[in-house]
Amino acid sequence: MPKFLFRARNANNELVEGSRMAASERELVAMLNAEGLVVFSVTGAKGSKTSKGGAAPAAEKTAKGSVRVSVTLQEIAVFCRQLATLINAGVPILESIDDVSEMSVRLSFKKMLKEIANDIRGGSTMSDSMKKYQSVFGRVFVSLVAAGERSGKLAKILLDLALYLENTVKLKRKVQAASMYPAFVAGFFLLALGGLVFFLIPKFKAMFASFGAQLPTPTLITIAISEFMIQNIPYLMIVFAGVVLTFAFWYKTSSGRMIMDTALLNLPIFGEINRKIVFARFFQTFATLLKSGNDIVVSLEVAARVADNAYVESKILEIRTKVIEGSTVSDEMMKMAVFPKMVARMTSVGEKSGKLDEMFEKISDYYTDEVDAAVVAMSSIIEPILIVSLGGLIGVVVIVMYLPIFKLGSAMMKQ
Repeated sequence: MPKFLFRARNANNELVEGSRMAASERELVAMLNAEGLVVFSVTGAKGSKTSKGGAAPAAEKTAKGSVRVSVTLQEIAVFCRQLATLINAGVPILESIDDVSEMSVRLSFKKMLKEIANDIRGGSTMSDSMKKYQSVFGRVFVSLVAAGERSGKLAKILLDLALYLENTVKLKRKVQAASMYPAFVAGFFLLALGGLVFFLIPKFKAMFASFGAQLPTPTLITIAISEFMIQNIPYLMIVFAGVVLTFAFWYKTSSGRMIMDTALLNLPIFGEINRKIVFARFFQTFATLLKSGNDIVVSLEVAARVADNAYVESKILEIRTKVIEGSTVSDEMMKMAVFPKMVARMTSVGEKSGKLDEMFEKISDYYTDEVDAAVVAMSSIIEPILIVSLGGLIGVVVIVMYLPIFKLGSAMMKQ
């Protein structure tokens, strides 16, 4: 039975190096994984044959953080599944990352994975090497990988991450579906309004000038508005750009974001959908973190950022502070109006049964289904409102512009 040298990390994140007899490299990896070790590389004892994860390559490392990577969540989910499959099959982590990087079609992602592998060869943990790419993977991802390394269940954590990312992609698509139709109709509304103001009304104005008759007051007002917009369009565009930039700057401030995010939760129709999206995102992340071995305090802090709403985030962090002081999540949720009583009661049941992660998964699934139903309901309400508004505007403008023609025809008939 051959002897192999190995490098791994234990649950205390300490580097462990040694040798062991095994029938094959994969059998050795499986043995070490069962002992709670995360294996990085395995080589033959004589050094005659080195696995892909053995020695560092001769190629010079690129500078840390030098690669700007654009990767979709779906690609990261595929990466997690592929890496988990290889690790479960007994392939060392370094060799697994190298194999997955070769399968990647995006060159920047492939280069990033190779840099991560080089950092691991240099003695870093996988989670530490991913921290400099936190903008790509996200804080939740790095936290879960670190938890997987501590528990020795990295493959399971990666599969949980793949499922989490896939659910996140589905939720994002639902959010896009919720906003796409209103945005399309609103865009068409503005396009039609621009056509009326800049093309139709000026043509009527030229026609009315040839009549030499006194125009009705509504028609004069409409023509005056059109003339003002045509003559001042450069200034109006500057003002509009200024308003947008000022709003964007204001929203980036902590007070601006808090005011805006609070208002978004209380909007008619859209507020309820936004609330359900925020809760679906938060509880899904919270459940995944708990299931992966993170404690409640850490899970609350990380999941609060993922909620992507300043007001809800502040309430979750308040809960976290109270939990540190000895309270429970459900008791604090009961005191806050932002959380429905049903959610607080389900959380209490989860705490008492010791299955809080499973209860949060159920809450997340509930809100994800609610988002689906809310999007359908919103479309059925918004569609007639926008169509009637658009038709009403065009109808009023057409009537106002045809009013002089009607009066002229009536005068000719009297003669």
